[in-house]
Amino acid sequence: MAHRFSIKEIAHQAGLSTATVDRVVHNRPGVRRQTVNRVHAAIRELEAQEAQLAMSGRKLMIDLVVEAPQAFLDELQVALRHELPLIQTAIFRARSDLRARFPIAAIVAALERAARLKSDGVILMAPDAAAIRAVVARLVAQGIPVVTLATDMPGSARTGYAGLDNPLTGQTAAWLMRQWLADPAPHLVVTLRNEAFRGEVEREEGFRAGVARHWAGADLTLLVQGKQGADFAARVAEVSRARPPAGLYSIGGGNRALVRAFGRLGLPRPVMIGHDLDPENRALLADGALEAVLYHELTDDIRQALQVFLSVHSQGAVPMPKDGTPLRVMLPPMLAGSGPGEG
Repeated sequence: MAHRFSIKEIAHQAGLSTATVDRVVHNRPGVRRQTVNRVHAAIRELEAQEAQLAMSGRKLMIDLVVEAPQAFLDELQVALRHELPLIQTAIFRARSDLRARFPIAAIVAALERAARLKSDGVILMAPDAAAIRAVVARLVAQGIPVVTLATDMPGSARTGYAGLDNPLTGQTAAWLMRQWLADPAPHLVVTLRNEAFRGEVEREEGFRAGVARHWAGADLTLLVQGKQGADFAARVAEVSRARPPAGLYSIGGGNRALVRAFGRLGLPRPVMIGHDLDPENRALLADGALEAVLYHELTDDIRQALQVFLSVHSQGAVPMPKDGTPLRVMLPPMLAGSGPGEG
């Protein structure tokens, strides 16, 4: 049995005598299979501990390439400042390229720059585009792990995903809305920011499936912001004038503008469910202008991404986490006594 540990080390790890370990290591007979397995497991544990010790104090530079609304970017930076100092296995530093509007070509350039600088890992939140998938594949082939954040690229070469189960999140939004709406055939509106982000589309699809399960005659209208910016809220309200919606699932954000737009037109505010526990949504919840916010803690996401990087660079000594982080729901009563980041 090839190994680099002394008989005494293995015996101490396995809790066995040195004589028993010596028999196993040298393939001598008279040892039970259970004991042999115990010795093998001890050697694997020693190998993992050795790899973890080798990571201790190692400096890893990671890159964040993220397109998201400014409120999300602000919360992401807070999460980074919170989580990076807590990792004891290695010392992480971060380079961030965070933009509210990030053209595909610029994202590709940012990823290629991370490759040139020999990044130790990339956290990526971007549209699921062929050009981005191609450069992700090149990064991973060079040994640079890539973790997608909040919106996934399934089937790509990415190393891991940190964020919600988006179809399940959409289904949860439909279930919640059903608790507040008695109408057997309501008009419901769903708003997206950008259809190029797979996570948003998956939430909409999950919501659509949940609506079909909970209502036989619901009418669902999908509206996409795209490049409309501040004009989008007015468009949502105008579309709603002909038939005011009973419920609005706001995947793409801009909820204060949506609430104000309904008010300007004298339309009743629909039951509204939003995403991300940013300051705007917290305030709207506190004011009773949102019924619920679905969210994921960005600190959970950052912690998960860092564990992926540690797993890759420790050659598996640090366990590779499963994809995804927990879905959380904030309702107005939950805000009482909660501080930033709590929920």
